[in-house]
This record gives sequence, structure tokens and C-alpha cells, in this order.
Amino acid sequence: MKTYLVGGAIRDKLLGLVPKERDWVVVGSSPEEMKSKGYKQVGKDFPVFLHPKSGEEYALARTERKSGHGYTGFEFDTSSDVTIEEDLERRDLTINAIAQDEDGTLIDPFGGQEDIKDKKLRHVSDAFSEDPLRVLRLARFKVRFEDFEIAPETITKVAEIVDSSELEHLTGERIWLEMFKSDNPWSFREELKKLGADKVLNISQKEKNNVSLHPNLSNKLQMISCFIYEEVSNISDFCSRLKAPNEFRDLAMLLNQSIARIHEYEPIEGQHDNLLDIVKKLDLRKKDRIDNLFEMYLHNDTVAKVNFFRSLIEKLNKFKLDKGDYKKSNDQIKEIIENSHREIAIHHIKEHLNN
Repeated sequence: MKTYLVGGAIRDKLLGLVPKERDWVVVGSSPEEMKSKGYKQVGKDFPVFLHPKSGEEYALARTERKSGHGYTGFEFDTSSDVTIEEDLERRDLTINAIAQDEDGTLIDPFGGQEDIKDKKLRHVSDAFSEDPLRVLRLARFKVRFEDFEIAPETITKVAEIVDSSELEHLTGERIWLEMFKSDNPWSFREELKKLGADKVLNISQKEKNNVSLHPNLSNKLQMISCFIYEEVSNISDFCSRLKAPNEFRDLAMLLNQSIARIHEYEPIEGQHDNLLDIVKKLDLRKKDRIDNLFEMYLHNDTVAKVNFFRSLIEKLNKFKLDKGDYKKSNDQIKEIIENSHREIAIHHIKEHLNN
């Protein structure tokens, strides 16, 4: 039984980066032996085990053979005679196909170190074209290592995958995971376009409403929600297909429903009801979601408008009912809140126009 550190941890160390996690491959063992040593099995498709102390993942060395469509269409061999070189050969890119043994010696049968030096993203073997998920992984690594170039022969392999229609067999969950794991989902989408594989997102162009959104957003929630809003005609269907978390769907829906009205609104006396209707649809209780919306809309030309809306929302949130109001009926309380909000909006517009 021999243990090897593999993949990203080796790659990042060679690049002078701090590895985010460590993955291990075990050669010459079996599920029975691993469990006898206290490892907890977690893998279903192939044996993966958690270390009893560190909790890190240890996978039995394996080979794989294409047996169906998509990411899951493979048969695996995890017998004890599978070598580390055979395990590395099934990996996607040469920079990810380097191992380190217990003595610190690097095992690099496919020239990963040289490709790191030359800043190349190159597939390991012809098996690359058997797994459509590797197109998405390639795009993700190109985004992360933007100064790397994709080898021409690897681009050819991508074209083979695209032409084979294998991308259509990827599950929404796998597509979402690769997009979310990308350092920049916007750039990830652009790389898929360059590779001719953007159809995997099933994005259909729709008519723009001339609203300019911030191109340099600060978090993945904003980035993904923004491009969903910009180009997907049915946001709910897109999010359902990719099993996107509700927070992404909700922010994209909020953008779709509100940003054009915010963009078009101009503070004019008598336009307080329209203003309150816009703000009401934002849902004052969800501060983080509103902050995300305004950050996406915030750029040099919209600072004044964003400040106008944020200031009004802050005033509305500060409004409190008097103690005696709570004794009144629900309809009376609702009328008090609506009248008070209307007075706040009227005053807010006047204050803005006077300044």
C-alpha cells in the first residue's frame, strides 16, 4: 500500500500558490484494507475514503473505460494492481496529472511540470474527449490561470466533444458546480463561448432594455445573477435546470422585475406612488438582496440614483408605529403605514429636488 499526494495540491505548490485542499491516491490497497485502518468510505461510484484524523479524501487508484454518455458513463477498475501512472493517465490536464510520493519525489509521466513552466493547458490523453465535463473544467482553469494558453491539440479535442453532442448529457448540477467553482463566472461563460461550448448553459439572447450593469462585480451571487438577468429569457427554468440555489434565482428575478423601472425613474413631484411601488417590490425586509441589486447597478452614471433609492429605503425602514397604533385593527395599521410611507416619499422627492 502506497499513498500519493495528487492533483491540485501539487500544481498549486509548483506555481507558488497555497493549496486550497489536498487529495490523495492509494495504490495497492482495497476497500477492506482501507476500512480496517479506520478510513470511512464515502464514494459510491468508486471507493473514496476519509482519513480517520485529517478528514482528507483518499481514493483508490483507478482506471476508467467509457461505457455510456455524459460524465457518469464510465466503468472503473480499482483493483490493487492499478499503478499511479495509470491513475494519472485518466486525469484531464497535464498540470493536474502530477503526483508526489511519501519521500517527496514527483511522478510526472505526462510533462505537467514543463507545461506549468510554459504556461500551457494540455490534455493528458485521447481519453479527454470521452468526458464532456472536461470542457467545463478546461474553461474554469483558463479563467483561474488567465496567462496560460490552451494547447491547439486540446482545442481540437474540445471540438470533438462539442460535435459529438456529449455536452447535452451533462446534468444541471455538474454544470452549476463548475460555474460556481470558477473564480469568475462571467469569464467562465466567455471561455465556453470561445470553445464553442456555451450551449451547455442554454442561454438564449433576449432583447436588452438598455440598462447598464456593473461589469466588475464583487461576488459570485452578483455575477451569476447578473448574466442570468441579462440573457436568459426564462430565469426560473434556467435555475431549475441547473439546480441553482434560490438566492441566485431570487436576485435574478429581482433584477428582471425592478432594475429597468429604477433606471427609468426620475424624481418628479407627484411621482411618489410610482416610487413607492418600485421600492415595495424590492422587499424592504431583505437588506442583503437589495444591497446586491444596487451594487450591480452602481457605476459612475448611476451613483446619484442609487443614493436616492438607498436613502429613501433607509428612511422607510426607520419608520415605526406608535405604541397606541398596535391596538388598532390590521386594516387601520396598514392604512397608517401606507400614509406614513407616502408622506416620507413625498418629502424625500422634494428634498432631492431642492438640493
